[in-house]
Amino acid sequence: MSTEEVISHALVLPDHNFYEWLEVARPYQEHFAGLVIVRSPAGNDLNRFRNVSAVEVPLTWMSDSALTHIRRVYPRVVMVDVIKAATPAQLTTIVHGRIERNDRYGELEMEVPHIFRRFALDWPTSARPMAVAGTFNSDASQGGLREGIDIRSKADAEVICGAPGEVVSVADDGNHYGYRSYLQVESLVDEERFISTYEGLKLVRVKLGDEVSRGQVLAKSQDDRLRVILQNPPDGGLSFSHIDNVVNPRDYIYIPEFKVRPTTDNLRVRNVPSRRGKILGKVYSWDLLEPLEHHGRAIEKIGVTDKWIKVRSLSGIQGYAAAWYLAATTASEGVEALPGVNPVGVNLDVYHDIGKPEASRLGGLGWLRFGYNVSNFSGSEDIAAAMERYLPLVESYREAGYRVVFTTSHQTYGEAQSQFWPWPQMTDAKWDRLIKRFAEMMGDIAAQWAARDLVSAWQIWNEQDAPIGAVASVPMSSENYTKMFTQVYRAIRSADSDVRIVTGGFTGGPQRGSAYARRLLRNLPDDIEPDGIAFHPYGRGLNDQPKYAIWGHIDESVWAYSSVLPNKPLWMTEWGVLDRPGDDINHITKYATDMVRHLKVNYPGKFAAIVWYAWAEGMHNGYGIVDRQGNPRPPLTERFLSS
Repeated sequence: MSTEEVISHALVLPDHNFYEWLEVARPYQEHFAGLVIVRSPAGNDLNRFRNVSAVEVPLTWMSDSALTHIRRVYPRVVMVDVIKAATPAQLTTIVHGRIERNDRYGELEMEVPHIFRRFALDWPTSARPMAVAGTFNSDASQGGLREGIDIRSKADAEVICGAPGEVVSVADDGNHYGYRSYLQVESLVDEERFISTYEGLKLVRVKLGDEVSRGQVLAKSQDDRLRVILQNPPDGGLSFSHIDNVVNPRDYIYIPEFKVRPTTDNLRVRNVPSRRGKILGKVYSWDLLEPLEHHGRAIEKIGVTDKWIKVRSLSGIQGYAAAWYLAATTASEGVEALPGVNPVGVNLDVYHDIGKPEASRLGGLGWLRFGYNVSNFSGSEDIAAAMERYLPLVESYREAGYRVVFTTSHQTYGEAQSQFWPWPQMTDAKWDRLIKRFAEMMGDIAAQWAARDLVSAWQIWNEQDAPIGAVASVPMSSENYTKMFTQVYRAIRSADSDVRIVTGGFTGGPQRGSAYARRLLRNLPDDIEPDGIAFHPYGRGLNDQPKYAIWGHIDESVWAYSSVLPNKPLWMTEWGVLDRPGDDINHITKYATDMVRHLKVNYPGKFAAIVWYAWAEGMHNGYGIVDRQGNPRPPLTERFLSS
C-alpha cells in the first residue's frame, strides 16, 4: 500500500461466533492504528471506510465472495483486502504473521492476489468551499458538451494530485487540444490504465516523467475554475471530437473525511428526498454530517436546488437533507483553529470610559482585542506604567475565560517622539532607529507578560499597508515591515515561546494587501513564520448587503489572504461598520450576524479570530455593540454576543 493512502480501515468479522473472531482480531487492531472492527457486512455501512479487510467465510457475503459483495453494495470502498480464513484459528495465524511483518494489508504474503484496488481521485484543489461548478456532459441535447467536470477553485489555489502516477504530458495554452495550460498524470491500478488531466494551470511544479503522489502540489490554479478530465484507455469510456476514452470523473472521486455542513440552522432531515417527507429531526450550522452516498455524486448536488443528499448526524439522525442548504467540507476542516475558543470577539479600549466593560457583559464571545499603548499619548516609554494599566483588566477577562490579543503600533513606541514626526516624512534611516528601539521594548514587554499566561497573541504593528497619510494608521514599505516583523518577532519569542505572534491587520484588500503580505512572507528569514495573517476587511460583506459591501464580497479577501499562508489560520482583527451611526440597527444586526455565520459555515476552522470594531458607540468611528452610555442595543447586542 502506498504511503500516501489515508488510514480509513475496517476489518469485517463473521457474525457467527463473533466474539471468538473478535478475540483473535484484537492484537491486529491494537497494532495497526485507525482500524475499526465491524460485525458482518449486513446492516453496517462500509462506505465510510476507504479500505476494507474482509474475512471471507461461507454464508457471510453475497455469492460467498467478499469482493463481489463490496464492489456491488459499497461503491465508495477503494481497496478490498480479502482474508481467506474459515476458522478463528486460521485467522490467528494470518494476524500474527501480519503483525510480525508490520504488514497491515498482507502485501508481503506469498499467496494468490487478495488485494483489489479501485482507481480513485482525491479532491484536486486547496480552494474552499468544495463545489462542482460544471458537470460532465456527453449529450449535446443537454447543452454544451463538457468532457470533464469543472471544480470551483480560485486564482493561486494549489492544484493537488488526485491519484498517484507518472506525469505524461505538460502543455501551455494554445495546445492541440485547445485547452488552457494543463498536465496529465497516468495511473495504473490493478493493470487498468487511467489518465487524469488537470486543465487551467499556472506555475506548474512538475515535469514530464516525474512520479507524483496523491496529495502532492502540482501547480497553481489560473482562476476560479479547474477542469478535471479522466480517460480510461484503451477502450473505456466515450469519444468526443478531440479526445477518446473519456469517463465521468465524478464517479471516481473519494474525499477522505468527507462531510457536509448545513448553511442554515433548523435544517430538516426527512425520511424521503422530498419536502413532503416526514421530518426525522433538525440539524444546525455547527453540525458535521456524514454523507451516505457516493462522494462524487453527493458533491455534485451540493448547493443545487431540489437535490437531496442522504446524511447521518453524530447524534444519530439519518435521512435526507436539502442539498441547496449544504456545503462540502471535511472533518479536519471542521476543527476549530483554537479548539474551544469562539473566534468571534470585539475591540476594547482601556482609555475609553465605557471601552472596558465588566467580563459578565461579554456573553459568549471568545476574543477581546486591545491596542497596547505605552506612549500614553505623550511619548512615554514607561512599560511598568503600561502594565499597571492593562493587568487588572486582562486578569479579570482571562479569569472569565476570554482570550486577549494585544496589537502594537506607533502608540506602543514612536508616538510623540519628535525624531519620527511627521509620520508621512519617515525615511528608511528613521525606520531603522524606530524598529531597533521598538524591538528592544517589545522583548521587555513580552517578558513582563510571559510568566502570567494572560496574553494569547501579539500583533506586530497595525495596518502597515495603509496608504501614506491614512487616518489612525502609520504605514510603511513592505521592506521596512519585514525588518520590523523579523526583529520584533525574535524579541517576543526570546521571552515567550508559547504566545502566538501574528501580522498587523492588512487593510489593502485582496489584491494590494495580499501582495504586500506575500512580499513579507517571501523576504522573512527561514526561521520566522507568523502564526497567522491578520486583515481588516472594512467595506466587504455578502451579496445581499451592498451598503456594507461596497468594495466586494468577503470571500475575495478570505481566498486572497488564506493563500498567502495556507497552513495557518486567519485573524480578522477589525471589521464592522464605520461612520454610519444613524443606520437602521436591524440592518447592522443582519450584516454582523450573517457575516459571522457565513465565515463559520463556509470556512470552518479557518479563523482564529473575527473581531468587531468596536464595543461601544463613540469608540472612534465604529458602530458600537452597545450605545454611548454602555446600554444594550437590541437586537444587535444580544445576537452578536451569542454568535
